[in-house]
Amino acid sequence: MKKEISLLYIEDDLDIREIYLDSIKEEVEIVYFASDGKEGYEAYLSYNPDIILLDINMPKLDGLSLAKKIRERDPNVKIIITTAYAEQEKLLQAIELYLIKYILKPIDPAILKEALQKAKSEILSQREEEQERLIYRLDEVTTWDVEAEKLYENGVEIKLTKNERRLLKLLSTDKDKVFSFFDIFNHISHDDFDKEYDANQVRALVKLLRKKVPKESIINIYGEGYRFNPIERGLVTVS
Repeated sequence: MKKEISLLYIEDDLDIREIYLDSIKEEVEIVYFASDGKEGYEAYLSYNPDIILLDINMPKLDGLSLAKKIRERDPNVKIIITTAYAEQEKLLQAIELYLIKYILKPIDPAILKEALQKAKSEILSQREEEQERLIYRLDEVTTWDVEAEKLYENGVEIKLTKNERRLLKLLSTDKDKVFSFFDIFNHISHDDFDKEYDANQVRALVKLLRKKVPKESIINIYGEGYRFNPIERGLVTVS
């Protein structure tokens, strides 16, 4: 399991950066730096840090826009935003970005320390839960993480609806089994007892899912139903 925790500190004021650097290094092992939003995004892509500490007012790309851009790509990285202003509109926008903390300047070192410790705690807890996972390779660039119920293309998550996720999870429980229309309908409708069986709904759902996975990953067995058809499966330790 990966032990070191890395942080990307994006701050255009070098004096402020130096003031808080020692406090940051008390909590994390690796610190990367960037001086503006554009440079910060490039550093995020290069280093894939565990935590991002950034200022809301930065040149080239402001902190909220940067955080939103990163969050669209990465739901897990821990983000802490600092700002000199307690603007209600910006606070509301920040809430939607699932931040660890929104800290007002001048930064209280104790509050920063608390935020970093909270981020560390979440990261370490997540790492402990991440053990060997069953991963199916659907083609050269597409993978399905069975336990996490996430589909990836070239490492980027492809968003699935609740029923698309349920369908793919069901099919991948047994790649040698042909699941009937009724099996599939029962599985995706298990929390809606009043729903009447509809084979056309199953067909429509399969059609939608096939737009997101390689078409050959789901085989139609005429008169019987559907079967999962990955090109490879394996256990992967996520670190």
